[in-house]
Amino acid sequence: MQSLSQQLPPNHQHQQHQHQHQHQHQHQHQQHSINKPRSNANAIPSISYSPTDITIPPSLYDQVPNLAEYKKLIAAENKLDLLISRKALDFQAIQQKTIHPFEYKPYTGLLRIFIYNTCENQPWQKQMKEPQNDEEPSWTLRVEGKFITDNQAEKDTDNHSENLKFSSFLSAISVDLIANDDYPNLKDSQSHIIEWRDDGSNSNRNLSHSFDGLDIKRPGIYNLKAKIALLIKSYSSKLRLSDDMARFMGKQECNQQELMYIIWQYVLYKKLFKRTSVYMNVQAIETGLPPTTDGIIDDDLSLVECDEILYDLLKVKYFKFSELYKLVQPHFKPREPIILTYEIDTKKSTTLGNLILDVPVELPINLSRAQKELLDINKSSFESLAKSDQIIQSLNQKISLGIIALQNANLRQKFYKELSESPSEFIEQWLETQSETLKALKSDEGYNEEDVRRSEFFKENEGLIKEKIDLLFGANKF
Repeated sequence: MQSLSQQLPPNHQHQQHQHQHQHQHQHQHQQHSINKPRSNANAIPSISYSPTDITIPPSLYDQVPNLAEYKKLIAAENKLDLLISRKALDFQAIQQKTIHPFEYKPYTGLLRIFIYNTCENQPWQKQMKEPQNDEEPSWTLRVEGKFITDNQAEKDTDNHSENLKFSSFLSAISVDLIANDDYPNLKDSQSHIIEWRDDGSNSNRNLSHSFDGLDIKRPGIYNLKAKIALLIKSYSSKLRLSDDMARFMGKQECNQQELMYIIWQYVLYKKLFKRTSVYMNVQAIETGLPPTTDGIIDDDLSLVECDEILYDLLKVKYFKFSELYKLVQPHFKPREPIILTYEIDTKKSTTLGNLILDVPVELPINLSRAQKELLDINKSSFESLAKSDQIIQSLNQKISLGIIALQNANLRQKFYKELSESPSEFIEQWLETQSETLKALKSDEGYNEEDVRRSEFFKENEGLIKEKIDLLFGANKF
């Protein structure tokens, strides 16, 4: 018997071989496309087999112990999640406020000030020189400073403080040469007062206005006293306090917000808020307001009754916190300069520093570094939160698996219970459902097309359709 290919005409055989070649090529292409990763981002994602249904049937709460505690735990977890969400919003609002430069904690350190004098061409110096010259004897008073940081991390990671000049920490400096009988000309001239003030151009340390020391050179061979005034620059809003308020605060300088906060804490600790009970016991027949003492309306919860200490400071018996800002203003004074007295000694010439003074100072706020530190803190918090989320997800997955196992055990218990109660009837129903399941998997239900086209069919068989869809999804038929 001849084969079919031998009986066909040549043209048809050629078409058949070409068709087989195309079919093989398409089959190879399909196999290659199966192994190749999906390039379309909008394609249907892969099916996840992780359990998602973690609801416990209500009937199990009476059968399984400790499920009531689990229900309480879920309610507590929901409350905790709500609290965490609210606190997260509060922290975000607080963090936005901390971007303000005044909220950053500045780096502090010591400004070490050296005061000394050198001499030139003094009589005792000319005796040591050969040949002797006729140059005029003179002396030079020098005031210089160097910043010493007290933060080792700041010193190791940033050279910003090392590049700051002495003038960067000064608002003004004044040197007054006190005239005496040996220098009578100083009384009638203005050369005995030397002043320097920061006009704002010194804020950039790269400009030539900055300096590390101030030199004052004058002719003379006699000793002379000098009064040196240094006004240290403040990068914060701190002011000097009055003596009474300084004793109350325990410090000489602070800003207005800090003072008001300390008074607030003092009022809370001493329980000085005036809470009257007059308005809580108003008679029903009264139409007017009850009388108040000293003409003070004390229905405001922010009303404070001063004790002896606050009365001595604020000079009022009652005040509201909205009025506290005005009441504390008399206790703020401008910051005073540092006054030093130094005697210029023409009998010696040294650069070691006859007078050395350490002054606590603050560095100017470096916003870029502060924002970088804030980003690092946020990054570490985010990483810690991500690790916690992974742990929580792992625990949730274990809980889901436990609930699935509990549901499966419940189904098995229900299955065997119904089987034991009525074996024959149960097996008939079970075979019927299995046959329906098989038909659904084969997509052969035998429905009438006219019935399926009507919407009433889907309304009447909604539960059955959902069951079939679940079966098809479970068998990966979609």
